[in-house]
Amino acid sequence: MIRSMRWLLPAVLVVSGAAHGAIAPDVARKMYSEAIPSLVAVQYSWQNEFNKQEFIASGIVVGEDLVMTSIGIVNPQIPDDQMKDFKIVVPKEEGDPDEIEAVFQGRDERTNMALIKAKKPQHWKPIKFEEATAQVGDPVVSVGILPQAAAYKPYLMESIIAASLRGDVPQVLVQGGGLAAMGSPVYNADGKAIGVVSFSPGQSILLNNGAEALAAISNPPKFFVPASDFLMTLQDPPTPEKPILLPWIGVPQLSGLNKDVAEALGLKNQPAIQIGEVIPGTPGDKAGLKQGDIILKLNGKVLERGDEAAELPGILRRRLLRFKVGETVTLSVLREQDKPLQDIKIVLEEQPKRSNTAKRYFAEDLGFVVRELVFQDTYVRKLPADQKGVIVAMQRPQSASQSAGLQGNDLITRLNNNPVTDIAEFEKLYKATRKDKPHEALVLVVRRKTGEDTIRIEPPQ
Repeated sequence: MIRSMRWLLPAVLVVSGAAHGAIAPDVARKMYSEAIPSLVAVQYSWQNEFNKQEFIASGIVVGEDLVMTSIGIVNPQIPDDQMKDFKIVVPKEEGDPDEIEAVFQGRDERTNMALIKAKKPQHWKPIKFEEATAQVGDPVVSVGILPQAAAYKPYLMESIIAASLRGDVPQVLVQGGGLAAMGSPVYNADGKAIGVVSFSPGQSILLNNGAEALAAISNPPKFFVPASDFLMTLQDPPTPEKPILLPWIGVPQLSGLNKDVAEALGLKNQPAIQIGEVIPGTPGDKAGLKQGDIILKLNGKVLERGDEAAELPGILRRRLLRFKVGETVTLSVLREQDKPLQDIKIVLEEQPKRSNTAKRYFAEDLGFVVRELVFQDTYVRKLPADQKGVIVAMQRPQSASQSAGLQGNDLITRLNNNPVTDIAEFEKLYKATRKDKPHEALVLVVRRKTGEDTIRIEPPQ
């Protein structure tokens, strides 16, 4: 398979990399040569309770021993303590690539980027990203690396800017030859690094994903994220000692007002967002936000526009993420038509704990994993904040628990008629039961959307 992929690559590149002559060949070659030393791959293993998977994606050197990559490879749904053996893969023109041991620095959900740092000083050449205006018709060049099966060979793509798009993540559309693979740097005609290639439908972020990794060659990406959107990751980077603390106001339901509704309220040509729910006890509730309030301004400035009204809530949420926990923001809201706006001052608090940092326990002999309850679990189920129990996080296929009917996301509240208060109590009860009565069935009481159910799990004999 690897041999056949390598034979195919030259033909694919000739078809997909059609240039427009907008950038002189010698200039393009110079950009290519200067970018190559800063293009690497990021590799790590996700080692969960049942198996081990290896992920590899492209990375960009942004410091002497620091690499930036897409948050997509370290998805926030993956438990932090299950990401193992980070490495930075440095391609070589001749011979096998170097694999440098590395440490995961952290995710930055403000910009959808992540950082990995080599354990030992490397003195690599970093790419310096700059904020620059992308004009329609301007030529751009992107330089990326091919999949693992093609030895991470660097390649160049040239295209022309077709449009700048607004949204929760601003993107620039190109036409013509397209762009290099997701995560590749993008340069303007002056040789400035002005963005990073973003995800496109039908493409894989992984470089070790077999034939799917070639999608970026046969069907090149058409969008890149401008540097202005992610420069804050480089200016205020996460570290293991200082992870990024994400703020929130406690308003999960927001909707952008469409043109007709906005005009009916006297808000013609004004971006507006209506609040659907305010969670009790959260910063928004403490400040006095109410269901039905219509947000028109953030810190005295009108809301950023999107290309569609439906994009407005995402734009506001991402804008709020860029403030720090403890800062005060002011939302100007309309409560009654033709009445003055009311300014609501909100002190931002840290988002509640999420599942990727929740404690877990593996009930190995019966084949299922549970984790502690987090805010999202109680909120989506409309349960009280002090709800007791544990959540079923994973199940081994064809295990005793799966055969008995236990399901992912079940909320376990009782074990053999004993109340389950938290993850520590579940572990204590489970160990005692399996030690004293290893051949007897385990009886769990679970809560689901459809109501309460009792699951009897017969242990393997």
